[in-house]
Parts: sequence; C-alpha cells; structure tokens
Amino acid sequence: MINFSDPQTRYLIDYANLKQGLIKHQNDFLSKDSIKSFLKKRYLGCPLVLPLGIKFFNYPNLKNSFKISKREARKYIFKCKSNNYIGMKIFFKYGDKFYNGAKLKKKYRKDLNLIIKENKKLISTIKKIKIKKKVSSFQTRNIPHFGHEKIIQKLISKNKILIINPLIGMKKKGDCKNDVLKKIFQFLIQTKFYKSKVLYGPVICNMNYAGPREAFHHSYVREKLGFNEFAIGRDHAGAEDNYGPTEAAKYIDKYKKYLKIKIVSHQGAYYCRKCLKIVIKGDCKHNKLDNISGSEFRKYIIHKKKFALANDELQKHIYKIKKNLFY
Repeated sequence: MINFSDPQTRYLIDYANLKQGLIKHQNDFLSKDSIKSFLKKRYLGCPLVLPLGIKFFNYPNLKNSFKISKREARKYIFKCKSNNYIGMKIFFKYGDKFYNGAKLKKKYRKDLNLIIKENKKLISTIKKIKIKKKVSSFQTRNIPHFGHEKIIQKLISKNKILIINPLIGMKKKGDCKNDVLKKIFQFLIQTKFYKSKVLYGPVICNMNYAGPREAFHHSYVREKLGFNEFAIGRDHAGAEDNYGPTEAAKYIDKYKKYLKIKIVSHQGAYYCRKCLKIVIKGDCKHNKLDNISGSEFRKYIIHKKKFALANDELQKHIYKIKKNLFY
C-alpha cells in the first residue's frame, strides 16, 4: 500500500511517471549537465530531480551529485521572490543536493508497478472512449461548487467525454484528500445531467506549484495519457497569489507550438450581480462579477454550514462522510 502522506513518496511517483514515459523531455531524473539548459526553457515543463537521502533509492556513486541554488530555483522554476513559497519549500525539503543515476531498491518495485498499473487503467479508458468520441481532461484539487460545475458544463459537448482528472500525489495543507475527492465527484457525476457525459479518472502525478511552467508539465502528461484536450483555468498550478490569474494560460498560448494536445483556456467562473447567475468570465459583458471562493466553501464545509453557491444534495452527501476531509 502506497503511503501518500509520506512526503518522500513524491519521488517514487516522479520515478514511475518517468519510467512510464509520461514526462516529455525527460526519461530519468535530471543530471548536473541537463539541468542547466532545462531551467532556462519554461516550456519544457517541471524539472524532475532527486534529492540525496530518499529512502526508495540506492545512490551508487556520489560523484553524480550536484547542487541547485535557491536563487536559480526562484528565478527559473517558480519565478517567486521568497524561499518560503510553497513550491520552494517542497523542492528543497531534503536539501539542495541532487543526484542522477540512482537505483530503485528491490523492495519498492511492487509500489512502482502499482503506480504504473493505475495510470495504465486511465490510458486504457481513454483509448476505448477515443474509438467513438474525443476525450477532455479537467484537473481540479477542490470540492466542486457551482463555479466548477459551470466550467464542467461548458467543457461538455455531444462528441466529447469529459474526465474529471485530478492529480493523485502529495498535496499542500488544506487540499481535499484523494479518496474524499473521489467520493464527492462520483456522487456528483451520477446525477442526470452528467451521467454518460462525465467520468472520474485521476492520474498519479505530483503537484509542484510552478504556475506557467507546470501548466506545460500538466499538458505534456495529458498528451502522453492520450487526451485530446486539456483545460487550463484561472491561476493554474499556482498558490499564494505568486502568479497572475491568467499568467499560465497566456504562457501556454504563446508557446502552444510545442504541444500536440488542444488547450481549452478559461478565466474561471463568477457570480454576475447583473445577470444574477454563475457565468464564465468573458461570456458575460458585465463587470460586476464576484469570485466564488473555494477557500470560503472549504470553511463552510469544516463548520458544516450551507454554502449558497454549491449543490445542496452534494453538500448533504459531503456531511455524511465520517472522516477528516482535508490534509
């Protein structure tokens, strides 16, 4: 059984993604030589590197170790000003020395194969659907409110199946737990409107909170999984207001020639005080738009209060779940 609450598990997940061929431009953890050119090209995606001392691996030759400075990471990976940014904390949790050429310990091969097997199931599902219809990916780490539902409805079409496609890996504090998110979405998509149009299919992959760079990383993963489309939304893969709300989408659009997958960008859903309904930004000409806060919804859930901008039946279902909902 894979322990997703162990922060070192993220490196086993990265290794599995690399060996399965889900990471474009990388087939192993980066080396001292390859990291230099990789860092300067944000459209290559997130640099996957292995710190020294991770329990899953043997390190046969320490001459293969190298350093990445926090200044380099701030400038080239996260484009942030502080070492306290969540992405920086994750990246340097085990120090600033990294290694290329590590060998997975035999006792963890079963866990590696389990990750690969689970992602193969998703690949198989996508292949079957593509015989008749296109397949679109919608990534989310949040419990759905009416804003999410509006985006999902916009992404649905007659000749397309939408897969709710969260990343199953290490998360930050406050994110919804993986098994809880599954239960919630499975309840939602069984309702009449979504049935036969929307599926739930997670991918075991990590979040890095690298904004525009990670938007490319996520797009490449969906491309490798076989999706026809991938939705990039407001502040994709961002945190702590480190990036602008449309920064990732604009960067993707600027360098889309490097992608084979179609990117569907949206600016998020809001409540319009003129239309008196939920709208996708850009579909409504008014400027009196109120943000629908996932953080606020989370507070309502924690205190078991009714949130006006979310499905009533879904909220009742959530409150029946007898466990902690968030990390």
